[in-house]
Amino acid sequence: MTMGGLPGHEAASEPHEANSLDGAGPNVEYCTMAFQGYMRRAVPAADPELTQIGPGTPCGEYLRRIWQPVIMANRLEDLPVAVRMMGEDLVVFRDGSGAIGLLNRHCSHRGASLEYGVIRERGISCCYHGWHYACDGTVLDIPGEASGSRIRDKVIHGAYPTREYRGVVFAYMGPPGTAPDFPIYDTYGLPGIEAVPFHLTIPCNWLQVYENTQDPVHVLHLHAQATGVQFAQSNAVRQLYDFMPTPLGMMNLQVRRMGGRAWVRTVECMLPNANQTGAIWEEAEAEKVFQRVGITRWVVPVDDTDTAILGWRWFGRDVDPRDQGDRAKVGFGSIDFMGQGEPRPYEEVQRQPGDYEAQVSQRPIAVHGLENLASSDRGVAMLRQLVRQGIRRLAREGRLDQPATDDVIPTYTQDSVLPLPQGAGDDEAVLMAFGRALVAAMLEDKSVGHAARAARIRAVAADHVAGRQG
Repeated sequence: MTMGGLPGHEAASEPHEANSLDGAGPNVEYCTMAFQGYMRRAVPAADPELTQIGPGTPCGEYLRRIWQPVIMANRLEDLPVAVRMMGEDLVVFRDGSGAIGLLNRHCSHRGASLEYGVIRERGISCCYHGWHYACDGTVLDIPGEASGSRIRDKVIHGAYPTREYRGVVFAYMGPPGTAPDFPIYDTYGLPGIEAVPFHLTIPCNWLQVYENTQDPVHVLHLHAQATGVQFAQSNAVRQLYDFMPTPLGMMNLQVRRMGGRAWVRTVECMLPNANQTGAIWEEAEAEKVFQRVGITRWVVPVDDTDTAILGWRWFGRDVDPRDQGDRAKVGFGSIDFMGQGEPRPYEEVQRQPGDYEAQVSQRPIAVHGLENLASSDRGVAMLRQLVRQGIRRLAREGRLDQPATDDVIPTYTQDSVLPLPQGAGDDEAVLMAFGRALVAAMLEDKSVGHAARAARIRAVAADHVAGRQG
């Protein structure tokens, strides 16, 4: 499906990932014959442009150009915390003054790990010889050196700037002096909503975790049909879907028939690696307009084969009217819905696999050259293409487009459940036209006021129904 010409939003050109068998040799030549195990043993290389994230790699440089979450702030107590991020070994701490440091883990003197360092009123000192660093990496003191030694003025230890926000510590790991303003999205300040930080890890490449957010078909099959309903019963209702760009990246549109209403859900990716998703247990039982998010998260590479997922679960009556969420289960290493890596017996995960099993089992790094992408994978292909374009633009122009941050930044994840009489003919066409009309209204409205955006969607929906009936 395509958007059919939303004004100002052209569909992305056909991605080269669309036929993953191109150039696969024997796989193409013998693809119509049965029992092809012998001919399909070779595993081609992964796609390094999108999957390698270490220092100096194209994708690594791309991901380093935004503020990335590092750690939940409540983990910073009286000891340093060793972390690995973007293929780099680091240590994070809060010093006695309250400042947060993110430093290269190995001391610039002789390489001892600062995870064993001593947190000071200002900065941290190495346990081995006492080299003392400020949070910006400057050397404050070298106890073993004479007072006139100049080495302190010659050494700058590796460090990154940090920002604490709503219980999460973010860092900018790009070149010095290039940090953009810290973005504030419109979903952060909604009334009656509580932000609870979480931090999960998953042993696979970042991209196969991130692209899952633009794969709405898996919601119906993995979370409802394959082994029973895992979240909301409404996930078992077949959805129509589409994909389109947004000012921040892309989103998918999902439309379901719920009796005399249409449930219109949009799920957004804010490039390069942030995502917002709606309510986990949305049943679409009652009319609602522009209900916002249940999760805001970043899919952060630890290294090429490990990923951290950090962000907030949002709690409130609007997004969880049945009070099915559990704040007590949300935190470091856990979240309050199944299939995200929580310990379960092997037989249980075989019988009811979740997102974690589906993503990790694609191999540590999914091999795009072995895939056979279908039309339902257009969102995955589009996301890969947008990431690839961003990587190449950075290499070509030395910069990324960043949203203006002098005000709150509008986002596009939402759920609306609104009256839509059954179509007399092709009801699928009726549903998609309705969903696209609501998406067009969201994209055309550049305001950030929740009430105003909700009112516009309601008005567009009513006009659309009236136009059909007229």
